[in-house]
Order: sequence, then structure tokens, then C-alpha cells
Amino acid sequence: MDNEKFQDLMLEQLGIVLSKLSGMESELTEVKSDVGTLKSDVGTLKSELNEVKQSQVRMETEFGKKLDVLFYDWRETQKQFNERVETELKILGTKVEALQMESSKHDRQIKELYLVKAAKE
Repeated sequence: MDNEKFQDLMLEQLGIVLSKLSGMESELTEVKSDVGTLKSDVGTLKSELNEVKQSQVRMETEFGKKLDVLFYDWRETQKQFNERVETELKILGTKVEALQMESSKHDRQIKELYLVKAAKE
């Protein structure tokens, strides 16, 4: 192989290497662009995640307050209901005692009438 053929072969090979290097360079540029896009997307996701976390904390706080209010109102309503029931029970207890005394009085009267009737016979 003479010098000129060798140089031509080397130039051809160098051209192939440069062509491949140029292709790799464009692919690397594309990869860099994709990485930039990914970084941007990750930043957006982080921002959205932070918003979701803040929203969740806000909802938990608001719902917690609302649940506390509902529970307090329920407890107060239950206390008032229990007091009314207790009052009604006392009134009914008093009425039952009065009826028991009245019933005892009637029992004695019936017994006396029975004894009087039995004595007449």
C-alpha cells in the first residue's frame, strides 16, 4: 500500500469517525434537552406535591375544627337531652309514688268493705 492510498484510507476512516462523532454530538444534545425537560417536569411535580401537602394540611385543620364543633354541639345536645329525661323520670317517679299511695288507700278501702261484708254474712 502506498502512501497516497494510506492517506485516502485514513481520511475515509477519519470522515467516518467524524460523521459518527457528529451523530453522537447531536444525540448528546438531544439527551441534554431531554434531561432539561425532565428537570423541569420534576420541578413542576415538586411544586404540585407541595401544593397538595399544603391543601391536605389545610383540609385536616378545617375538618378538625368542624369535627370539634360538631362533637361539642352533639355533647351539649346530649347533655340537655339527658337533663330533660332525668327531669321527666323524676316527675314520673313522683307520679308513680302518688299512684302507689292512692292504690294502697284503695286496697285498704276494699279490704275494709270486704271485712264489713264478711261480718254481715
